[in-house]
Amino acid sequence: MRWPILGGLLLFAALPATANYQLNSYGFGNGGVANASTSNYALEGISGEIGGQTASTATYQVKPGFIETQQSNVPKIATFDNGSGRYYNKLHFVLDQQSNPSDATYALQISTTSDFSSGNNFVKSDLTIGATLNTTDYQTYAAWGGASGSNIIGLVPSTTYYLRAKVTQVNSFSGVSTESGYGPASSVATVGPSLSFDIDVSAIDTSTSPPFTTNFGNILPSTITDSPQKIWFSFDTNAVSGGSIYISGASGGLRSTLRSYTISSLSGDLSSSAEGFGAQNSSATQTSGGPIAAASPYNVSSQNVGIIDSTVRPMYSATAPLVAGRVSFLLKAKSKALTPQATDYAETLTTIAAGSF
Repeated sequence: MRWPILGGLLLFAALPATANYQLNSYGFGNGGVANASTSNYALEGISGEIGGQTASTATYQVKPGFIETQQSNVPKIATFDNGSGRYYNKLHFVLDQQSNPSDATYALQISTTSDFSSGNNFVKSDLTIGATLNTTDYQTYAAWGGASGSNIIGLVPSTTYYLRAKVTQVNSFSGVSTESGYGPASSVATVGPSLSFDIDVSAIDTSTSPPFTTNFGNILPSTITDSPQKIWFSFDTNAVSGGSIYISGASGGLRSTLRSYTISSLSGDLSSSAEGFGAQNSSATQTSGGPIAAASPYNVSSQNVGIIDSTVRPMYSATAPLVAGRVSFLLKAKSKALTPQATDYAETLTTIAAGSF
C-alpha cells in the first residue's frame, strides 16, 4: 500500500521591529460600530482588536486598541511657581498643551496632597477653586493665559499645592469628544504674609541704630532751617495691594514746655508763612514692585511742607507688593521775631507701616 505524500507550506509573519523596539502582537479589525450614541454619551467600537490590562509606570501609561490612538495628547504643567517666593494667596501656572489643537479645552485639578487623595479641588473658569468641575471650567489654552499663564487665587498661606491637567477635544476622525487622563502633577508652596519696616536717621543713606533723633540747632527768625539729617524708611511687603507708611506728631509742632509755646505744624509754603514746621519728601525708590511714592501733602518741593499733627496720615504708599522700598524726608522749621526763645523745642513723631493684605 502506498501512502500519498502531501506537500505543505507554513507561513510565519515577521513581527515589526527596529533596533530598539519590537511589537510582539497585532491584529486586524474586521468591522464594528463606528459611533453609537445617545443624547449624553457616544460609543465607538471595533472588533478584532486585542484586549488587555493597562500597562503603566509611575510616569507613563499605555492602553491597547485602536480607540486609544484617537485620544488627545495628555497635557502637562509647564511651570507652577509662587512669584519668586512672594505669593501667599495665589500661585502662577503655565500649561504645556503637548501639541493639542487650539480648540482643545483643559481642566485643572488642584490638591494639597501629592496623590490627590484629599483636599481636592478644581480650578474654576474665574481662577478661583471649587469642589466641583463643570463643563464651563474646561478652558482653552489661550483662556488659561497661553504662554504667559495665569494666577490661581484664593489659596491658603504656607501651604503646598499640587496641580495637574487633562484635555478634551472633538476628534476629527470620529466627530466625537475624547478626553485624556490627568497628566503629571507639579507642586509649589505658598508663603506666609510678610512685612518689614526699618527707620534710620542720617544725612546720607546709611543704617543707624535707635534712639532716632535729629537736632535743628538754632532756628533763626524769618529763616527756613532744614533738619541736618534725613529720616529714612525701609519698607518691604508681599501684601497683594501693597501698603502705606503713616506719620503723626504728639504736639502738633515744635513744643517748648518751658515757654508753653508751639511752633505749629502746617501744610503750605514756609516762605510765605511767619513761622511753621513740617515735612517734605526727599526720595522714594524700590528694587521692584510697587512703586512706592510720597502721598499728599508731603509730595512737595522748594520750601513747601506737609503738616504733622495728631492726625495719622499716609506719608508713603504702594498699591502692589514691594521689594526693598527705600524712602526719605526732610523736616523744615521757621520761627518769627516774636517766637519765645527756648532750648527745649521738640516734637515726637510716630510712624506706622501697614500692608494691604
